[in-house]
Amino acid sequence: MYKFTDPGEPASEEYLPSEAVLIDGTCIDQEIDGYQTLTVSGREQVNMDYSERKIGNNLYLEDYYQTSRIIEVQYHLQADTPEELIQKFDKLNGLLNFKEAKIQFADDPGCYYIGSKTEAEAPPVGVLSCVSTYQIYCPDPHKYSVAEKEFIAKLNASGVLEATIYNDGTAAVPIDYTIHNNHDNGYVGIVTPDTVLQIGRIAEVDEVPYQQSENLINTDNFSDWERDTSAHPENPVKKTNGQLKMNTYSGKKILQLADRGAKQGVNGGMVSMIIPPDSEGIIGAKNFYCYFNLWFETGAVKQVSTMSVNFLDKNDELIFCYMVEKNQLSSNKAHVMLRAGGSQKHKYFDEPFEPSMAAYGKNMFDWQRGNVDVIKMGSTVGGYFYGVRKTIDVPDLADKVCTKIQLYIGGYDELPMVTGSAFRSLIFQKHNVEKWEDIPNRFPAGSTIEVDGRAGKVYTDGLLRPDDEVRGSDYPLAPPGESKVQFYYSNFSDPAPDITAKIREGWL
Repeated sequence: MYKFTDPGEPASEEYLPSEAVLIDGTCIDQEIDGYQTLTVSGREQVNMDYSERKIGNNLYLEDYYQTSRIIEVQYHLQADTPEELIQKFDKLNGLLNFKEAKIQFADDPGCYYIGSKTEAEAPPVGVLSCVSTYQIYCPDPHKYSVAEKEFIAKLNASGVLEATIYNDGTAAVPIDYTIHNNHDNGYVGIVTPDTVLQIGRIAEVDEVPYQQSENLINTDNFSDWERDTSAHPENPVKKTNGQLKMNTYSGKKILQLADRGAKQGVNGGMVSMIIPPDSEGIIGAKNFYCYFNLWFETGAVKQVSTMSVNFLDKNDELIFCYMVEKNQLSSNKAHVMLRAGGSQKHKYFDEPFEPSMAAYGKNMFDWQRGNVDVIKMGSTVGGYFYGVRKTIDVPDLADKVCTKIQLYIGGYDELPMVTGSAFRSLIFQKHNVEKWEDIPNRFPAGSTIEVDGRAGKVYTDGLLRPDDEVRGSDYPLAPPGESKVQFYYSNFSDPAPDITAKIREGWL
């Protein structure tokens, strides 16, 4: 697949050292002229370690385990001038400044290690060509397949959902799960011969009848929402004479600002929907949960926009709103805010973040994510931000009933708007109970549970939900060879969930 090249020649896709190193997909040999990987050691077998226990006069083996792995890379670097050599070392140091990156090698492109750069040998002084080394520490000594293997759960002869997993590697590896609920569901049990992982609560299903919790809105198309030119309930300075329209971006439907309307001040458009009646014919919800997905991502520093989801009572007074705003031209900093209404308006939290497209992992509203939820349970209101739902108690909101939802997108004067300013979906669920713990159907129809086996985390519709995991649960591993995993769920959940198990095979 690869050809060799002499040290000093710039590497290309055709001429690449067999052990060339790739860090998160970036090949050092191709990034720096005059750099060439010479040798790599540490990919061979790792040592085993053990602990022992003395009972009486005898020693017994207590534990036996694999140690960490250290990979050492030897390389050659040359330049024509001292200044050029310094520049190349600066670039090399930048590429080697990584923590828990995916490490691949040209002669094994289908696999990767997870490691962090540690020690580096100091190169000789006063030369234009040198051979030196650096080390990569891998606390997990295994290498893993780049490609994932998927296994679909099917009903076995006993009527139990079961997935048969085939691991052709030599190491036991974590299992990820994707569980799509086709009906309301209270819990999921993931069972192997040695482990049990339970998500949700079985008892909650029996304690409260299902009809006390209902999904009233579930949409990714806002075409039937009414244009709303009323005053913005959080701040009337935000004008609403513009228009929002549905569009398509990257194959997905989005609601975005098509016409700002006014050209001075904060100006934009707003749409609203009266919450549909529940099964008893009652309009409005005193206790509710709302999940929505919004996109907020800048393509340049001097872009500004404001977005909000407003929850109103029958008098069109603000109960609370969840806002995302960027109003600064000098820096790429935006804010997430939750404002509660009542006798006096409360700004409960104001959290800064970086909305840049280039700042991957720092923006929870980028194109790949954007998942948010809010709650109101009596006087308690709250909103999600980076893995935490922040709540506040506002006594005069206890009996407020939400009857309308508004979506607002606006800009500032005629300044460029944030490249990604759009809503993508919204789910509104009404609860007629006073305690959050008593909600009967934790996972509504259409929701998706994701289990990250390696990290030991559970997500629902993209939101981290650590409280859903029952204490004492274990995350099973897929051993080498064939193994089976069985799945259990609420008996009223019909049709059954669609469940997929995924692994990355691993080797020593």
